[in-house]
Amino acid sequence: MFVRRPVSRFRNPLNRSWGPVGILLPALLFLICSSPASAQVPPPASGAVLLPDTPAPVWLDRDGKPLPFASTEELLDFLRTARVVRYREIRGITRPYEVLLEKGDIRMRGAFNYATEEKAVVTLAQTGTQIGFRDTYLFNLAAYELSRLLGLDNVPPAVERKVAGKRGALSAWIENAMEERTRRARKIEPPDVERYNQQVYVMHVFDALIENTDRTLENVLIGPDWKVWMIDHTRAFRRSPELKSPEALGHCERRLWEKLRTLDEAVVRERLKKILRRDELDALLQRRQKLVEHFQKLIEERGEANVLYTLP
Repeated sequence: MFVRRPVSRFRNPLNRSWGPVGILLPALLFLICSSPASAQVPPPASGAVLLPDTPAPVWLDRDGKPLPFASTEELLDFLRTARVVRYREIRGITRPYEVLLEKGDIRMRGAFNYATEEKAVVTLAQTGTQIGFRDTYLFNLAAYELSRLLGLDNVPPAVERKVAGKRGALSAWIENAMEERTRRARKIEPPDVERYNQQVYVMHVFDALIENTDRTLENVLIGPDWKVWMIDHTRAFRRSPELKSPEALGHCERRLWEKLRTLDEAVVRERLKKILRRDELDALLQRRQKLVEHFQKLIEERGEANVLYTLP
């Protein structure tokens, strides 16, 4: 179960699944799961902020001490160039690594994913039969780049590089975080239920945009400051132009709504053309248009105050 306290005018977004949906070619059925993702367990602060109008992000080392990155660009450079001190395989279907990085007197952990799988047809427990299946680390890079274009601050910065002879995506590690699965199992309630649920609404909108078919309870991390992080997008960016379960998308954060409305297609294509294929990009932009139309209709029917909200 999720939170038991009332959540003002917003429904609890984590207590319902998005359900099965039929799409695309006749005879092809996709099922999409809307359960959230993963993390580890909280004490001190973990966070980072990417929004352009906010102060430089603060990232922590393994001991919870702030790292001296003055900007996100400095962090990205560190991820690209720091020496890999050691790495170890951690839990996950794609067998990712936890990596310890070092450059000068800075040490930081990262999460490395090198998934590269492609099949004409595949049947998965969560999503059913998929045609043109692609599970790739490149989608972690695409998710991060798109999150920046949308002004989001809850997808860990990621770069492409080699670790242990494998090419993949290396992301910043969210220290002192817990998985949504752990939170539920331990029946830990957020100190601010409404803010927590509003962050989950952001996740649902983002997942609909990128057609993420793998938002499991292990792919949502909760920082010690109760910031909700979205990780592991290797099974996103499918080629369907349709929105999955639009009836589950009832609210949108106001700044995200403005970014969606004004997103420049040419800029998106330029930023993602080396990461996504043409049909993946086309489908992404078609879903973006349908998201805009969906929320515009809701605003007209229900009123802006009942659809849009502002995260503090």
